[in-house]
Amino acid sequence: MTSGELKTVQDLAALKSRSSLGYFCYLLDFCNITDSDCIGQVALETLHCIKENTKKGHKAHQKLLDLEKRWYHQLRNLGYADYKVYSEKIYLSEVWVCFDYYAKKYIKDIFNTKLVPDLKKYIGQGSVLDLGNGIGFSSVTFTQKLPNKVIATNVKNSYQWTINETLSKAYSYSLIDSLRETEKECIEIAFASEYFEHFERPVEHLKEVLEIANPTILICANAFNADSTGHFDSYLDQSNIFNPKEISRLFGKTLKKYNYLKYETKCWNNRPSIYIKKEVFENCQPLP
Repeated sequence: MTSGELKTVQDLAALKSRSSLGYFCYLLDFCNITDSDCIGQVALETLHCIKENTKKGHKAHQKLLDLEKRWYHQLRNLGYADYKVYSEKIYLSEVWVCFDYYAKKYIKDIFNTKLVPDLKKYIGQGSVLDLGNGIGFSSVTFTQKLPNKVIATNVKNSYQWTINETLSKAYSYSLIDSLRETEKECIEIAFASEYFEHFERPVEHLKEVLEIANPTILICANAFNADSTGHFDSYLDQSNIFNPKEISRLFGKTLKKYNYLKYETKCWNNRPSIYIKKEVFENCQPLP
């Protein structure tokens, strides 16, 4: 770890992409994670590919395409999930892109009253749970958007954990590696951006989140249908196999079973989806 204090940014989500990437590369250097120039270049080219809508036939830098190819080769030809892909340093490029292009917009949109009216009236004084928070930029953004305590989950002994150890101290959020650590917390919001599709049994994990963290509001942006490193061709629930569309429907049915209502928004393509506990939603409605 580099000596001295980490330089902080007052409004991380307001940074333009190049400035955000510059801060990310500075953060890598601060954490003594080598190859920040390469990671940054791969991230920048991948972001351009996404913004250009893959006009050149590429959806990412070749290094990330190779990592995705490796994931699906093991999954489709050898029959097992190669979770070691998450330990590859270059995967950090993809995680930064996921924040800058997707999660950052989701968080901005949920606090845009023209797109999501009155959401704050359902938020009490409890905590925000950022599930699988990647490089931590989403957690930082929540600390800067809300006065609530922010708790982030990630995997220990990973590059992402190392980055989060530094950010969590600088921006004052809690970092945990187990949902069980939220049992005594009052969770107002659970935020999951491109998170559940990284579980082969996503509905079972959803139930864990709902039963252990018990959030008032669940905000999620799932991409079960998209091919990407860490995603699955088919998903499991108990002894049943589901294709991506089927697991997406089961995901929604499970939330309904747990008495969560889907909150109507004007977000593009209904992303992210917002679910609120039925009793909380009804108690906050004006009397007729």
